[in-house]
Amino acid sequence: MLFIKGFIVGIGKIIPGVSGAMLAINFKIYEKLLNAVTNFFDNWKDNLKTLLLFGIGVLLAIIICSNIILYLLTNYKFITMMFFIGLIMGGTYNFSHNIKYNLSNIIWIILVVLLLLFLSLFNFNNEYILKNNFIDLIMFFIGGVIEIFASIVPGISATSLLMMMGIYDHVLKMISMVFSYSYVINNISLYVSYGLGMFFSFFINAYLISFLLKKYSNYMNTVILGLAISSIIYLIIVTINIKITVIDFILGIMLLVLGLLISCILDK
Repeated sequence: MLFIKGFIVGIGKIIPGVSGAMLAINFKIYEKLLNAVTNFFDNWKDNLKTLLLFGIGVLLAIIICSNIILYLLTNYKFITMMFFIGLIMGGTYNFSHNIKYNLSNIIWIILVVLLLLFLSLFNFNNEYILKNNFIDLIMFFIGGVIEIFASIVPGISATSLLMMMGIYDHVLKMISMVFSYSYVINNISLYVSYGLGMFFSFFINAYLISFLLKKYSNYMNTVILGLAISSIIYLIIVTINIKITVIDFILGIMLLVLGLLISCILDK
């Protein structure tokens, strides 16, 4: 089951606007993964098994599905987005039961939703032009930092942030071409820069979020719910602006329901 959840999270990470961490929370494995990282040596065999099963699922999904997702987003964007909206809606509903509601928490949820929706207005899609110099290395190092930061912080889409930087298409191509020896060798500096950014970001953010969840559990859950709701609203706004046919609409509703059902099954 961990492998399957990892595979779905991996697919979600490729979709613009979808938060991999939010999907992990929806599937009730987020804190388990954080604990496996931050307390790795307490029970290293079980923690290693957890991280490997989940990580292999994520990695395989990204490698196998990069081109597929790119094709689906190009040709069937509406129904693809509807499926992931269903996944996140189902998980968000389940997660909402973790919060002790009061006026303060409700205000925080509203503020987080408004803030994220405001920031989404600055989602630029200008493509970064490779310069074959040190600036490229800095850009891809920052991209690696953002990749892990957004993967650990719930509600934030790494894909959307990479699109804002203009390097999303480059990163997607790097992933899809990972088995092309000549391509990897010609772009090895970009792979190394991106990997180093991910490495340094991983440990810092994992320990920080784990500390906050343990120390300020209810406040963090409130913020996470706000992030989840804003993600759903953002995805809906993006999706309803897509030109569709009646068949697209019917298939979209069916996949929305399928996403809800899968979310409920994996939540158990």
